[in-house]
Amino acid sequence: MTEPDSALFTRSLVLISMGAFAIPLMCRPLRVPAAVGEIAFGILVGPYVLNWVSLGGFIPVLAEVGFFLLMFLAGLELDFSELERSGRKKLVPATLAVLAMFAMAVGVTLLMGWPVFLFMVVGAMSIGVSLVLLNELGLTRGPLGQQALLVGSLGEFGCLLIATGTNAYARSGGLSSGFFLALLALVAVFVLAYLWLVVLRTLVWWRAESFARLMETHDSSEIGVRAGLALMFIFVAVASMLGLEPILGAFLAGALFSFSFRHKGPLEVKFTSLGNGFFIPVFFITVGLRFNLPLALEGEMLQLAQLLLALLLVRLVPILVFRPSGQSWQTSVAIALNLSAPLTLLVLFANLGLSMGEIDEGMHASIIMLAVVTSILFPFLFKAWVRRPELSPRPD
Repeated sequence: MTEPDSALFTRSLVLISMGAFAIPLMCRPLRVPAAVGEIAFGILVGPYVLNWVSLGGFIPVLAEVGFFLLMFLAGLELDFSELERSGRKKLVPATLAVLAMFAMAVGVTLLMGWPVFLFMVVGAMSIGVSLVLLNELGLTRGPLGQQALLVGSLGEFGCLLIATGTNAYARSGGLSSGFFLALLALVAVFVLAYLWLVVLRTLVWWRAESFARLMETHDSSEIGVRAGLALMFIFVAVASMLGLEPILGAFLAGALFSFSFRHKGPLEVKFTSLGNGFFIPVFFITVGLRFNLPLALEGEMLQLAQLLLALLLVRLVPILVFRPSGQSWQTSVAIALNLSAPLTLLVLFANLGLSMGEIDEGMHASIIMLAVVTSILFPFLFKAWVRRPELSPRPD
């Protein structure tokens, strides 16, 4: 790196670090998700506004690690104990609702005459913003929170599978031998995950005292964190080598870790601190740096409004139709609003669509704009809705 490049990279790293520190402090009183503020900060200091920050050096690598950690944490947040306790009574309606959402997303996309790829955008589900909202309002352990997380987790997993299959289809040029080999690779990753799970669960049972060190609050070597990161990068590498989306590997690693260690204790806090403390903010700031503001402003506001409405309807109708017995329609509306801000996966699908050539720079900018707007609008509507008298007296 030459001297001017080195100075530019150092300045960029300092500004990104300062933004990662200051943005959550400013977002909290505004009741805006920190990720939205970080994207806005990236836009502000990026090439289309102030042009203070460059994406040179290893900043893209830091952002990529942040994305992997974000998906690892999404897998880690899956509550398998709750899934087992729920049984068919909650799992079947949640699965039917998710399948109906994907089908409805395809139908709405075709009906509106949008590019077929946009069905992934309309049907995107992610529990990142959802979980933050539920935690903030103390609803995570209640019926509303558990059903929202169940539907959101199944939906997020389904979205990652769809993204992986779509990417494989695009790379292989259609229903060719390459596409079926990619599907075979996907099956191989799940077989590997299952075998790893069997071995890990056996070791945890056999050497319980040794594995207890992973969960220790005070461990100078932080063996638990190292084990989790090693598992994450192993599955990222395997997925990448097989031509699959690396984030699927990161998500699976988090899910495996969560399934094997039901009582994660302080370890989950450590992973959250590692990711949200620096790497994940760098990822969202980088999204803002790559955001093409002039193109977004040139985009059609009508299409943005249509996408917003489609996002909500695609969730609301299936959740109302396939709600568990005893769940009120007010609770179902709250769950739909809670799951209508899939910030992480909208960003993922925007980048994926652009890299595959399915969307242009203008549509990419519009989807990022959609991610920001949904992350402000729907959390506000969700908070207003759960304060209704029909919901407020109960924990859900």
